[in-house]
Amino acid sequence: MTGESELNSLLADPLLSIHIVAGVVALGAGLGAIVTRKGGRRHNVAGKWYVLSMVIVVVTALPLAGRDENWFLLAIAVFSGYLVFGGYRVIARRRAGLAAPTGIDYAGHGTMVLIGGLMLVAGGWQTITGPVGLAPALAMFGAIGAGFAIRTLDELRSPPADRRPWLSSHIGFMGGAYIATVTAAITVNLTMIPALVRWLGPTAIGVPFLIYAIRVWEPQPTSTR
Repeated sequence: MTGESELNSLLADPLLSIHIVAGVVALGAGLGAIVTRKGGRRHNVAGKWYVLSMVIVVVTALPLAGRDENWFLLAIAVFSGYLVFGGYRVIARRRAGLAAPTGIDYAGHGTMVLIGGLMLVAGGWQTITGPVGLAPALAMFGAIGAGFAIRTLDELRSPPADRRPWLSSHIGFMGGAYIATVTAAITVNLTMIPALVRWLGPTAIGVPFLIYAIRVWEPQPTSTR
């Protein structure tokens, strides 16, 4: 009967149902993009599905978080949405042959600097004054998001030759977004795990793999000899 009641609850809440379905698609599509050859057809298809489903996840998460007053899930929705935006813009700018950033880039990364700073301050303040709760996670995600944005804005103002290889940036953004996606799924569903472990565990496990992937796929400098 429990399963039936949960199904009825989902059917009675279309916004939540759409959010959950999009989240499941994002988890599958993101994993598909990770395990397939970069630049191949299957990778591109999986990547497009991941971006599309994450747009739906973030758009539906905003009213859901406000309705339920779950500000930590709101924060991670904004954080993951920003990382997807950054990864998408790397590809979009490369395909368009754009050497200079556009207003969209400045607006997206600049907004994350502001929101990430607010998350860092709020999380840090609550950590000091208590109750601690999930405040360290809020501060950490704010710091990571603002750090990504500040570094990207600095690179975009630099000559193209001084910027990170586009593939490294793309993997960094999208890999970080997938870690955030997994974090949200674990946080909501595996409630038997301590809260801070749910929030910080995927980052602690995923970041080393992300660094490894960037090193593997990063173009190597051509020898002059």
